Amino acid sequence: MIGRLGAMALTLVLVTACGAINRMAVNVVGNSLSAGGTVFASDPDPDLVREAVPFGLKTYESLLAVSPKHEGLLLAAASGFASYAYLLEQEALLADGDIATVRQQRERASRLYLRGRDYALRGLALRDESFVAHLRGDPEAALAKLGSEQVPFLYWAGVSWAAALGADKSSPLLLAELPIAAALVRRVLELDPEFDAGAAHEFLVSYEASRPGGDLDAARLHYTQALALQRGNKASLHLALAEGVCVNEQNVAEFRTLAARAMAVDLDAEPEWRVVNALAQRRAAWLVEHLDEFFIDTEIL
Repeated sequence: MIGRLGAMALTLVLVTACGAINRMAVNVVGNSLSAGGTVFASDPDPDLVREAVPFGLKTYESLLAVSPKHEGLLLAAASGFASYAYLLEQEALLADGDIATVRQQRERASRLYLRGRDYALRGLALRDESFVAHLRGDPEAALAKLGSEQVPFLYWAGVSWAAALGADKSSPLLLAELPIAAALVRRVLELDPEFDAGAAHEFLVSYEASRPGGDLDAARLHYTQALALQRGNKASLHLALAEGVCVNEQNVAEFRTLAARAMAVDLDAEPEWRVVNALAQRRAAWLVEHLDEFFIDTEIL
């Protein structure tokens, strides 16, 4: 990790100091930086991760300014901005500050989600520059042309697009485009239903529970499918069902059970999910303390 941070720092200096830096050299460094790693994802301290991520994101953007079609960097930027936006959104959701400050935090998270979405869409358009225009005009036809190699871009584009609306529900444009976001993630299921341990299924739990006319039975089915793939080790999945379906059905008993399951997840069981599980457990504790904000009757019969 120390070596990677050093490479990032050196690269940022070079790109800033010399606009004519050789694209081949940038691609070599980009390949190294975008190769992945679980250092951030496996950290149990979400606050430390939140503070560390921006430097890496700006490094990706600096490299992309030189090599704008680098697939690995586009994917790293897409997932990175979406993940950072999620960290900020969760901080806003748990904040006890004034309404105006919380609203500003959520609006910022929404903008960052869209930044991640746009990098993912750039990745999807690498093979067809007209893809985004076609997607907005006829999503089904545009998505039918994509194959399994584009699943990661499909996932991050769809999830970021929908999450931008979730963070800032005041945008009529994002609301109108929500079906496009869902179509991207549904295409993930068609191409690779087990992608990232059922991440698309987990998204669709929340989507079906929150969209106008949503199918709560479908949400429960997606929960069951994701649960099997994640072996019960993803705390956020339990909260997706709790906050979506249980609140809709006013089922406080199941809500409490799911919150307890989220709290019981072992942070060491799946190290690559440690930071998201830590965040979800913070959220679960907060939800239990604020039951009366979601349920008319908080007593379990």
